[in-house]
Amino acid sequence: MLEVELKASLEGFSPEEIQKKAQDIGFRMKNELREIDMYFNGNDRDFRVTDEALRLRSCQDLTKGTPAQVLITYKGAKQDSVSSTRTEYETRVEDQTVMQKLLGALGYRPMYTVDKTRKEFSFGQTTLCLDTVENLGCYLELEMLVESETQREVSIQTLLQLLDSLQIPRDHLTRKSYLELIYFNR
Repeated sequence: MLEVELKASLEGFSPEEIQKKAQDIGFRMKNELREIDMYFNGNDRDFRVTDEALRLRSCQDLTKGTPAQVLITYKGAKQDSVSSTRTEYETRVEDQTVMQKLLGALGYRPMYTVDKTRKEFSFGQTTLCLDTVENLGCYLELEMLVESETQREVSIQTLLQLLDSLQIPRDHLTRKSYLELIYFNR
């Protein structure tokens, strides 16, 4: 599965204004989440160099108030020069503490933690996220999941047109992950 993603800084924009525009287009709010992501570095290679990511995520649905769900995710290197398209594998984890110990026993070291609140909206096959990231600010993410390389290019163009519809300039786009933004802004 490929995650086709565009990310844009909302510096100079009101997230509430973007939310209204998105809802006018047809996006509907799914939920509001708090995601705390612990990133690990490889034991046989430096993920900062290879552009990969290994993440342990605690995700709490703030709209339902349910206990946090824990997920482990591997993301491969970015696959093009426009979007943040990556191969992604993700699965649920029953016990976060045990998984942290397991990763440590295998030689993976925790690097950084990213803490964000996310408002998630959907419209058709597209997910729109309004993120408030601790120590970074507000960002918009537009995502589509596709199964093949041929679908990737069409999805990128669809997401770019959506960005234009939201009146967010393309020079606000970044291909950097929140981890990269935090790491390089230190």
